[in-house]
Formats: sequence, C-alpha cells, structure tokens
Amino acid sequence: MEKNKLFNPQDVNHSEVINKVVRESSPRQTLMALVFFSSVIATLGLLNGSPSVVIGAMLVSPLLWPILGVSMGALVMDFKMLKLSLISIFVSVMIAVTTAVLITFFYVPLGSSKIILEATNFTFMFPVAIAAGAAAAFALSYEHIKEAVTGVAISEALLPPLVSIGIGLGSTDWSLMMDAIQLFLINLFGIITIALFIFAMLGFGRYRKTVASYVKKEEKILKSE
Repeated sequence: MEKNKLFNPQDVNHSEVINKVVRESSPRQTLMALVFFSSVIATLGLLNGSPSVVIGAMLVSPLLWPILGVSMGALVMDFKMLKLSLISIFVSVMIAVTTAVLITFFYVPLGSSKIILEATNFTFMFPVAIAAGAAAAFALSYEHIKEAVTGVAISEALLPPLVSIGIGLGSTDWSLMMDAIQLFLINLFGIITIALFIFAMLGFGRYRKTVASYVKKEEKILKSE
C-alpha cells in the first residue's frame, strides 16, 4: 500500500534524480549559453522597468541546477560533484555580471533595478529562499510534481540580483552593487541549505556511489566537448 508521507524515499527514483542533477549542474556549453541569454533578457528587463521580461529571463536561467548540485555533492561528500557545480556557479556569475556591465555601459539605465532592490526587505528574502529551495528539492525528487520546477525558477530570484551587480558596476552605483550582492548571497545560502536537508530526508545520502558514477560519466562528456 502506498504511503502518503511528506518524506517518503520509496516514492523517489534516486538514480534518475541524481543523473538529472549531475547533468544539469555541470558546466556544459549549453548551460553557459542559457546563462548568457537569460542575463541579456534580465538586464534589459530591469533597465526598462519590465517585470514580465525579468520573469521570462528567470524561466530561461538554469542557475538553480548547479546550486542543487552543490547541495547534493555536499550531502554525499562527493568533491568532484562539488567542484563541477561550483565551477558552474562561478562561471555563471562571471557571465551574468559581465553581460550586465557591458549592456549597462552602452545603455542609459533608467534605475528600475535600484528601485526594485530598495523596495526589497532583506530579512524577508531569507525565508523566501528557504521555501524556494525546499520546493525545488521536492519538485525534482517527486515525479508527480516536477511541473512545479517552473514556478520555483521564478520564486528563487537568483538572476535579478546577479545582473543588478553588473548594472551597479556598469553605472558605478556601488550601493546598488552591494545590495545586489547581499541579496544574491542570501538566496544562494538559503537554497543550498534547505535543499541539502530535503535531499537528506529523502534518502539521497545513501547513494554516494551512484553520484560518483554519474559524475565520472559527466567528466568524460565535458572532456569531449
């Protein structure tokens, strides 16, 4: 008889989830391309004060995946997976910030990104990041709610503060840049922490060998690119 439990490892296809996390959190060329495209969209959306365009950029952005990869790698203590995920995050940050700097440098900013950040309650954003990270881990692990990942991509709000860092740099608005860095780090830490907890409760800690196997396969794919 199927049990209706919040944390039920028996309902989770651990191998499939691990394979997806490893693949999507890896620094593949497709991930970098999506980060670039979404950064262009988000930067222009913020500079033009268009929330709908920014939301569209958040749907394109793959930033959530390497963050979940960090949580999974930390849980099973697989340092190779941690390395791949951290490289993806670092390169994504560099691409997003650089893209925003260049666009802002050649564009007359309207200051909407500053307005958005000034209206943000930073104390409020941490529980939002916690809830978004939990929702992402659940949506990824349970097949019947995987459609929720799309909604999570909007709620985790990683891309707007990231490109706002670049907008702050490009417009020499240091206050904007520092606020954006703070907001990005709050979201990053919150998502990593809660996703690690959810993955642990769903039994992923017992699948260290499975993670290592998929990481080894991913490394071969990266070398062939």
